[in-house]
Amino acid sequence: MQERALGTALPIDDPAGLRRGDLVFWKGHVAIVRDATSLVHANAFHMAVAIEPLAAALRRIADAGSPITAIKRIG
Repeated sequence: MQERALGTALPIDDPAGLRRGDLVFWKGHVAIVRDATSLVHANAFHMAVAIEPLAAALRRIADAGSPITAIKRIG
């Protein structure tokens, strides 16, 4: 529901322009961009909130077979 209802869609194939507060969605999950190089999300594997390098997170998500479904900017 959040993915459909929130913000303005950004290109999912070019994360270079992401900024603080942008939302990154993939199947059953959402993360918040912390700054140009990191994001924060609840990590089910560790059952904790994690700050992760943005490029590494996007690569890990794609490698897991769960591609990014949307990137949204609020405001």
